[in-house]
Amino acid sequence: MTEARVDQVHADSVAAREFLSQAELFMTDSAIASLSAESQVVLLHNATVAACDAILQAAGLRVTAGDRSHVLRLETALDQLEQDTEELLEALDASRERRNEASYAAWFVAEASASDAREATAQLIELTRSFIGS
Repeated sequence: MTEARVDQVHADSVAAREFLSQAELFMTDSAIASLSAESQVVLLHNATVAACDAILQAAGLRVTAGDRSHVLRLETALDQLEQDTEELLEALDASRERRNEASYAAWFVAEASASDAREATAQLIELTRSFIGS
């Protein structure tokens, strides 16, 4: 597989709001009480990806498919924001790693890890709302 890259595209505020709505839906679904922590982190990761895509779409950027695309998407989206996002990047990357462990290695995810992921994802969604003006 090829390495993912960032491409310039037409900035689209309508598409950005659609990605944000998708992120909010995944976030809401992740809070269903009967879900396991593993399922929660998968949905929270999906919310993170959608929020990043909202930021990127609003900025006129797109991350292509390929190796490291989720990491590049996260880093590039957070780079668009004016706030200091270093700690948020670390928290969301840790959440991404937990999602990988739950999805690909069938590892146990602690409730505290799901809670940390929820907090970081909520922060990203709030920053996304501000960035795209929703």
